[in-house]
Amino acid sequence: MTELLGSAALPQQDKKYVYFHSGAEATYREVSDAPSTAFTSIPTIDLANLKSGNPDDRKRIANEIYQACAECGFFYIQNHGIPDEVIKDTFALLRRFFALDHETKMDAHVQKNPAIRGYEPMMETNLDPRSKGDVKEAFTMGDCYLEPEQNYTGLTGGPPPQNVTKPQNIWPKDAPWWRDGLYTYYNHILPLAKDLVRIFALAFQLPGGETGLDHLFRFPITGMRPLHYPPTKISGEDEEIAVGLGAHADFSWLTLVLQDDVPALEVLNPDGVWVDAPPKPGTFVCNVGQYLERQSNGRFPATVHRVRNRTGQERYSLPFFLTPDPDVNLEVLQCCLDPNERTPRYDPINVGDLYIRRVLPARKKHPTSIKYKDVPQEQWQYSMLLS
Repeated sequence: MTELLGSAALPQQDKKYVYFHSGAEATYREVSDAPSTAFTSIPTIDLANLKSGNPDDRKRIANEIYQACAECGFFYIQNHGIPDEVIKDTFALLRRFFALDHETKMDAHVQKNPAIRGYEPMMETNLDPRSKGDVKEAFTMGDCYLEPEQNYTGLTGGPPPQNVTKPQNIWPKDAPWWRDGLYTYYNHILPLAKDLVRIFALAFQLPGGETGLDHLFRFPITGMRPLHYPPTKISGEDEEIAVGLGAHADFSWLTLVLQDDVPALEVLNPDGVWVDAPPKPGTFVCNVGQYLERQSNGRFPATVHRVRNRTGQERYSLPFFLTPDPDVNLEVLQCCLDPNERTPRYDPINVGDLYIRRVLPARKKHPTSIKYKDVPQEQWQYSMLLS
């Protein structure tokens, strides 16, 4: 792998670099001039036998996912079981929402919500500070202890935390159909994501078998992020930095992305070469996040990716982010230690505390970030997003 340079280091003028986020700060990576020896395409994995009564069928899927995650950190899934009609209705829902007038969407502006959920207008985020901002608009919803659609007590057997008195999500009051439609999709994608957790448990050959990771995902951190990318076809010196979403690695455990038919997703291989991840009908594109990278001791890379819509068409996508429960203390799996390694490459971390250390620096103008800007990061806790 090419060398990673800290954000304080300046790239040499005679070298070519890519610029990305994989943590709280920005990083450069030098692009190799040699022919790429790393992956040049994203594998597709068939889930048709995901619920097979034959354990060998599920083990085959697990082995394929293990290989894909180890080689590139990305893979497509097909025959995933989510009905075509649900996917069709979901894209219609996204187009309807983002076509709303600005005032209706801003009623649920992300800055009105302490948990950093809600609507983000165009250019609100800026993952590449060389650019004027990310050319996209978005809406974020996710896990919520209080919303009845998520049935916290039914899933956990206990009441919501006493310190949580307001829902973590925010919704535009004049578009009630938006909440209804997103929950229809949420109730399909979350079970699929949890099925994949069990496949990963098989892939790691954990002592508990398929249920070996279930205790980490009783009521997980989730995020669902509808996105609208207008065309950003710009030529000349601004072409490289005019992006819909700047280069980054996900701070989830696993991400499942629903793409429409407009190509824009690009994945960075270890040689610093951008590899297209085009839409494939009937599939999701999935990728490893930083929590799974840590848990696998780096065997599964949280691969950097970006979105550049050069097609001249409107693009819509819907990533779903799955992360373990916020109170989990995540450690490297013993099965991922190399025989000669005495200690893991990653220290144990609290899931919620790491989560806030990734979220707040990416939203420096948000009231929650401003509220705690003078608090040292090592003192940040997940509960800061709930008050």
